[in-house]
Amino acid sequence: MAYLPLGVAFGVYLVSSGIAWYWAPLSAMIIFAGSIEFLAVSFLIAGLPLAVVAWTTFVVNFRHIFYGLSFPIGRLRTLPQKLYGVYALTDETYGITAAGDGRRLDGPGITLLQLVSHFWWILGAGLGAGLGAIIPPHIGGFEFALTAMFLILAVDAVRHSRDGRLLVYAGAACAAGFAAERLVAENAFLIAGLIAYLGLVSADWVRSQRAREEAPHAG
Repeated sequence: MAYLPLGVAFGVYLVSSGIAWYWAPLSAMIIFAGSIEFLAVSFLIAGLPLAVVAWTTFVVNFRHIFYGLSFPIGRLRTLPQKLYGVYALTDETYGITAAGDGRRLDGPGITLLQLVSHFWWILGAGLGAGLGAIIPPHIGGFEFALTAMFLILAVDAVRHSRDGRLLVYAGAACAAGFAAERLVAENAFLIAGLIAYLGLVSADWVRSQRAREEAPHAG
């Protein structure tokens, strides 16, 4: 249900930016990518070229490549389930299926989770579009809703994780991202940080596998 207030914030933000209200539920239905939908408002206002929009979308959603490495798509049995599972793979649904009790969800449970999430997002965007028509235009800050949601997801992930190394890896990935953006290329933070985090986690997994293989011989 966290999608509901987030969708409301998106709808209000879209309408207050001067875009027709019906684009809020329509984009929520078709795009279903919260961060890009917030950015799409800026794209429409600025009239950016399609190539710029495509590149920015790729950079922002680059993290989904890493989500796919551990998303339990094997539990989705039918082709429609798999196709919708890929389409509706968001930060929130991934976070639920990758941590806590959500890791025990079966195929129908994952599909239901994604359908309900999609419904709340569309409903919230529609409600926000209606509210946006009556909220005074000088009231701002709705674009921060997405950042706030990511902070909550991060805090929840830390609370459920018993491995302190992941926090160290996250800090190292942030440092790598900042260095890449300052020294290599603009807007390289996300890609560099994700690659660094993947490398650290992969190296840790390789070390643990070797330790397991050597344990019987040591005994």
